[in-house]
Amino acid sequence: MINYNRDRKRILVVSVLLAVLILICIGIALDYFIVPSQKISLADYKKQVNSTLSDREFIQELINQNLEQRKYIDELQSKLNDREMVIGYLMERLNMSTELVAGPFSRIAKDDILVYQDRIVIYVNKAFPASFSDSRSMYPFIREGVYALEMKPENQGELKVGDIIGFRSESFDTNIIHRIIEIGNDEERWYAITKGDNNPAPDPGKVRFDDVIGVLVGLIY
Repeated sequence: MINYNRDRKRILVVSVLLAVLILICIGIALDYFIVPSQKISLADYKKQVNSTLSDREFIQELINQNLEQRKYIDELQSKLNDREMVIGYLMERLNMSTELVAGPFSRIAKDDILVYQDRIVIYVNKAFPASFSDSRSMYPFIREGVYALEMKPENQGELKVGDIIGFRSESFDTNIIHRIIEIGNDEERWYAITKGDNNPAPDPGKVRFDDVIGVLVGLIY
């Protein structure tokens, strides 16, 4: 048996809710699309945009436009997040950093490099061949079979962030050739923080000037 009174109550409740929802949407649309200091009536605003729609259709169009814009923004944000995720994944797999690595400080002038048909002469003060283990910590900048040249710096002022230095490491009890990523002073005066380009983290401990064997001035592949 059909209960008409119950159905009428349901229809009445639904109608009231729809009316409230429409009023809320109208209020939101008016607040969003009309400048607060220059509020005008809905009819005047429709005239300004040359709309021939009914009030309800016009409000619905504004809501749809807002939803489309929101959807477009969400799609752009999603693409941006996906791109950052892919870049982060690739950098992690390649064991690389997104930060730019400072390059070595120039120490050989152009006039000190003489190129002949049968030989090349490079004038470098106090240069000596560098030796290091094939740990791949500086790969691909330094790899097995590369001939390297170092020179002994006169003082710590000659060393810059980005320079690649050979030094005696107490932590690893061996000679290491890594890049300077930070220079500072503490209670023991000058120090450098080093890191292998292919390593995920800086080397443990601080490098003192007395530990520096030489600074890299040339590589021959």
